[in-house]
Amino acid sequence: MSTRSSSIALCKQQPPFIDYLISGFGACFRTLIQFEPLWTSRQTHIMQTNLINGEGAIPPKESPTTEKHAHVHIAVEKSARVVLPADEPVDTDEEAEEEEVAEGDDGDFLVDFPDNTEELELIHSRIGALSNLRLPRFGPYLKKLCLRQNVITYLDPEIMDELVELEELDLYDNKVKTVGDSLRKMKKLKILDLSFNLLKSVPEGLAGVPTLKTVFFVQNKISKINNLDPLVNLTSLELGGNRLRKIENLDALVNLEELWLGKNKITKLENLGTLKKLRILALQSNRITKIENLEGLESLEELYLSHNGVKKLEGLEQNTTLKTLDVGSNFIEAIENIAHLSHLEEFWANGNKIPNLLSLELQLSHIKTLETIYLEGNPCQMDDMAGYRRKIILTLPQLKQIDAT
Repeated sequence: MSTRSSSIALCKQQPPFIDYLISGFGACFRTLIQFEPLWTSRQTHIMQTNLINGEGAIPPKESPTTEKHAHVHIAVEKSARVVLPADEPVDTDEEAEEEEVAEGDDGDFLVDFPDNTEELELIHSRIGALSNLRLPRFGPYLKKLCLRQNVITYLDPEIMDELVELEELDLYDNKVKTVGDSLRKMKKLKILDLSFNLLKSVPEGLAGVPTLKTVFFVQNKISKINNLDPLVNLTSLELGGNRLRKIENLDALVNLEELWLGKNKITKLENLGTLKKLRILALQSNRITKIENLEGLESLEELYLSHNGVKKLEGLEQNTTLKTLDVGSNFIEAIENIAHLSHLEEFWANGNKIPNLLSLELQLSHIKTLETIYLEGNPCQMDDMAGYRRKIILTLPQLKQIDAT
């Protein structure tokens, strides 16, 4: 299971992968999940995934302070952190309205910090405009800029152009609708987080930032995967919680290792053949009915397909490197066609229509690496509550975990 994954470790009856993640989404990796579909990875970085009853809503990161006033803290030399207390997030599967949020006075919180500061965090500070922050003075030194949970709508290119040393830009949970060419001078940028904003498309401005390795666009209004061809160094892409209907335009991302597309409206597994380095593919809570077109993913280790419409375990003949297979909450009627997955460590098939455990020995007993199995919520468990666990233990003595207990 991935670190985050990406974000994730759970206690539920659902996929491990977020146990992400909710990751993430993961880079970023990030939170913890409850259970249902997972769509992002961010679990190694920033707590970002919280799968709640199949909703996959990722709440904003909590502020580390509980005081009623802004708290300024120098965590380490050359770092500045300003945090105002955040409101309690509300988990919902409904599309959020564009709230009107009052801006603060955008005072210069950073007046006491030296020009050679390398990391700035202005979290939940009601910042609407960047001009009053005098960010350009940090330009020659600033490597990380975190502006989470503010009300920023516009990224002024004249300001952003000065941040030439920036390696990480975090604008999670703002009101950004467009990026324009505000990233054009950031030739060292590696991590970009624009999750929980109002983007309707993948920004064209990414073309000028080929150094990007990790990108988060979780929970926006993006309907098409495009404008990514120049990002040949990208290793992690998170587009969970958007309006995607098709997997497309990923051919150029030959170094991609993690692809998080959960909670969209995708109907088919396709156009993935060039992703030879892909290790994690997450497509929870979509509309997929068949496992297919994965033969080109020769490095795949984790596959998350829970909460779809899959009826049969198939199409994994070439994916012999799989360690985690999550097909929970589908319509599968038999455990089959996975006996060749000799590296499998976790198998999630809870909430399906599997009638009995007769195929366990043939399919899984010889896989010595298998440690976790989830089969609860199937007829094989509900019709034999007393003997269900005993039968699994006798058939698969190598297991360390059966379901959530």
